This record gives sequence, structure tokens and C-alpha cells, in this order.
Amino acid sequence: MKHTFLITFLFCQFLLINTGQAKQLHWLITDEGDKVNLTAPLSTPLSTSDDTTRLLMHELSDYDFNLLFAQGKSVDLLLNKLPESCAPNRVKNTERAKQYLFSLPANLYLNLRLYYKSSMQESLPESSLNSKYQLSSIPKLFNSKDLRTLGVDYGRSYGAFLDQQISSLDSHNLVTRKGGIPSTSLIHMLVKGRISFIIDFPNNVKASLSSYKNPEELSSIEIAGTPDYIAGYVACNRSAQGQQAIKAINVALKKLYNQYSFYYAHSRYLDSADIADFNRIYKAIFKVDIPKKPKHKH
Repeated sequence: MKHTFLITFLFCQFLLINTGQAKQLHWLITDEGDKVNLTAPLSTPLSTSDDTTRLLMHELSDYDFNLLFAQGKSVDLLLNKLPESCAPNRVKNTERAKQYLFSLPANLYLNLRLYYKSSMQESLPESSLNSKYQLSSIPKLFNSKDLRTLGVDYGRSYGAFLDQQISSLDSHNLVTRKGGIPSTSLIHMLVKGRISFIIDFPNNVKASLSSYKNPEELSSIEIAGTPDYIAGYVACNRSAQGQQAIKAINVALKKLYNQYSFYYAHSRYLDSADIADFNRIYKAIFKVDIPKKPKHKH
């Protein structure tokens, strides 16, 4: 009898230990390449989203990540279906906030801009520009007979302000890109002249153009009314497992905010002219001082 009790006790302890070591989390990714990117060494620079996500995953050592590739709105379907699921680098809007649990901000992106080939600059309608030489609104780029197109990623949110404007465009002025690498695919299409405009972050465009030996020169313009920055969050299923994951993610993020590696995962992809603005936003949103670069030991 004593032996039976001992065996039962040890078996229960084994289950408890292993359960604590292997909390599986379905990690929904929108770029199939992230199955490789997110397992790359932390020292390998990829992009702000990949770099910050890898740092976060590294901090969440209690979790076993199952990387699941999904496109556009398929991410939303899986987040609703799978109790043990989360998706990194999601824009938080009113509709999504009702459906999912959201973490603290996980990364920051400076001002979305409208990009186009520099050779098109003089063809921007004067009526679409305000006194500050900002685009007053996306719809004002086009008239009823305009054949130029704005390229967007399927299922991507650009924030409530711009999402509303984009949804009002005529279908012939909109090219929705499905598949491929989000953001990067559209930048390549713009360079090749397959679309007329895209909306993206400066760091994404800079990173994508670095793959060209002689990149086509692109110009950009601010869009009036857009926020100074957009934050990416981790969204999780509204389940007990999702609540537990969000709690752990928030603890990890608060630790990361104070680490230079997390700050550098943002700043390394910015132009020097944008660093001051970014530092101001970093301190305001994360409520920390700018982490100092560690001194190398000799």
C-alpha cells in the first residue's frame, strides 16, 4: 500500500513538473518566413517586429511556442478558435479589443507615411495636400476616373483612422495583396511600378530597400491626422490560458522595456533624424528612461 501511494505521489509530481515546463502556446505568424526568422539567434538583425518578438519569446522560457502560419483574417479565426493561442505584432483597434485580450505595447513604429515613386511626385493632386504639405486624406488622391492604385496587405489594420479612409476607396483604386511577405511584397510591387502607392512605416521601407543594389528612389508624405506612432501588441484568446499568457507576457515586457537590446531592436532601423522623436515616444509609452548601451568588457 505504501509503495502504491509513493508511486502515485511521484507520478503526480512528474506531471506537475512537466506541465510547468511545457505550456504550449500557438503563436500565430503572418509571414511564413518567421518560422525560420523567429528561431534565429538574437544577435541576428531582421526587423523591429522580428527582433522584439524574439526577445519576448526568449523571456517567456516557460512556454513552448508552436509557430502557426496564417494570413490576414485567418489569424482572427484561429485566435477565436484556439484557447491556447496568441498573435504578436497586432494593431489594437476597437473591434479587436472586444474579441481578444491584449498585452502591454510590445513594439513601436513611427508615423505611417504614404510612399510613391519620386517620379510621380508632381502628379499628386494639389487638392489632396494641405498647407503643411501633408496628404489631407487618402480618398483625395483619387478621382472617379483615376486608375492609380493603393496597395494594402490583406487583413492588415493601419489603425482606425486610416482603416476607415481605405475602406471608402473604389475597388479599382485598391490592390489587396494576399500571400507573400507582408509589407515587403508591397514595397517590391511599388518599386516595380505594379501599384502607385503604399502606406507603411519608414523602418519597414528602409529595411526592404536595403535588399536592392540600386533601389528605385521612393518619396513619402505625411498623412494629416495620423498619430505620431502605432504600437504593436500581442493578442491572445479570451480563455484562462490566454489570460495566463497575457500576464506572463506583460511581466516579460516590463523587464524588456529597460533593456538596451529591446530599445536597439527599434532604433537600429530608424534614420538618425527620427531618433529624438522616437526617444520621446519610447519614454512616454513605456514609462522608462532610454536604456543605456552596455559597456564592452576588455
